[in-house]
Amino acid sequence: MTACEAALAHDPGAVRRPFPYREDKDLPFDVTAMPPDRPVMLDTNVYIARLQGKLPPAIAAFVEASVVIHSSVALSEISISAGILDPSNPATEANRGPLLRLLQAIRLSDCRAPSPAAWVEAGTLSGILARVQRGLAKSRKQLSAVEQCCQRGRRRELLNDALLFLSAREQGAILVSANISDVDVLLRFRPDARALLFRA
Repeated sequence: MTACEAALAHDPGAVRRPFPYREDKDLPFDVTAMPPDRPVMLDTNVYIARLQGKLPPAIAAFVEASVVIHSSVALSEISISAGILDPSNPATEANRGPLLRLLQAIRLSDCRAPSPAAWVEAGTLSGILARVQRGLAKSRKQLSAVEQCCQRGRRRELLNDALLFLSAREQGAILVSANISDVDVLLRFRPDARALLFRA
């Protein structure tokens, strides 16, 4: 497979309008509908909801009963949060401690990184989503400095969302996520992927 073949797993020119978001009843919110023998991969928001005590009990029980494959993408987002906290702020230690304890409990041998093909496909998918779902297709010349910064951040978020989604698919895992809108759209491109959504 070439990088171009991975990039063109989805035709960017074929998607010109935003996808309408589906109602909850049409999305994978039902934990009882999930196959019990599949591993799970956790979106960053699952770790955070668990730390904050906001993970719904049914989701927590499902994750607890499953084999968890950790994503290097989600763990990097947690590491960024631990690293960015200002050491001179008195609240930093209280906020950084739970993140570091979370990372301490995860063995790297239980982690998976996206393949090169997933990286390239995720680039195409995040570009499509940025253009049609988020309206982030303006050229740099049309943007103020603040808008440029915001666009870069939003594009990176979409790339990470697509990487997590495709990583779970590659591992045959169920992606557990509270990122309802993006997973809704990503499932249109890869309906064979499995996801379990929740609201925190």
